[in-house]
Amino acid sequence: METIDHLKYLKELQLKDLRDTFPASRDIDPKDLPTSEGIEQSFMNAKSIVSFVSEINGQLRDDVLNSVLLAQLAANKLFPDDDQSLEWYKEFIRVLNNIGWEIEAAEFSHFESKDDIFEVENVIIDILMTAFGGSFIDVITRTLTAIKGLADNNGKITVFEKNTHSLSKGAFQIGLAKEVNGAVSLQIGTFLITSSNEIKRILFFKSSKDKTSLDYCSRTGTLNGVIYDKIRDSVVQKLGVKVTEFIAEVEI
Repeated sequence: METIDHLKYLKELQLKDLRDTFPASRDIDPKDLPTSEGIEQSFMNAKSIVSFVSEINGQLRDDVLNSVLLAQLAANKLFPDDDQSLEWYKEFIRVLNNIGWEIEAAEFSHFESKDDIFEVENVIIDILMTAFGGSFIDVITRTLTAIKGLADNNGKITVFEKNTHSLSKGAFQIGLAKEVNGAVSLQIGTFLITSSNEIKRILFFKSSKDKTSLDYCSRTGTLNGVIYDKIRDSVVQKLGVKVTEFIAEVEI
């Protein structure tokens, strides 16, 4: 296996912003993410939704959010177009692997609806429950409910929609982080949508199965703390103000 100089890799890694940024106060220090301890939390993170169970500590929450953001912006540098979603995803995983995450192998599957009409929200829940079990679903369900309750003109949802889809193609991710035997585990589902109908709110999109195609992939990753401890500050420095621009808390 090739040995990676993680600091050199980070230094040379190129990032590209997404289409829009979340509204944030200019007074916020990029190093101070609004993460907490002892409660469940969820965040919009560029093209992803990342949630945390109550047991995971604040520093580890920052590590997850920062590394997921870094991998997304790096993937966006190479594959920014909506018709490059699969390549974008592969690069996203490659970057995570190169900064200390050990991501299990997985392939995309095609979703086949049993009904003529399906809703993406229900598909997300069913797929993630099958992949990761019922304990995954409570915080995700509450997160989706909270996002669904945001008005169409809410700055957070407006930015998330711009970053996740065009009129006919979209891609987004739903992840849950928890601690397992002292290590961070990230369960993440990725969803790719192509439709002949106009996509407006991608998480709550409703369509007939003959007009919309949905593919998905679910994986689990574990963060190598020994590696990440050595590059944590470099990741924060690399991201800079992008942390406040592309990460926004969702109140659940």
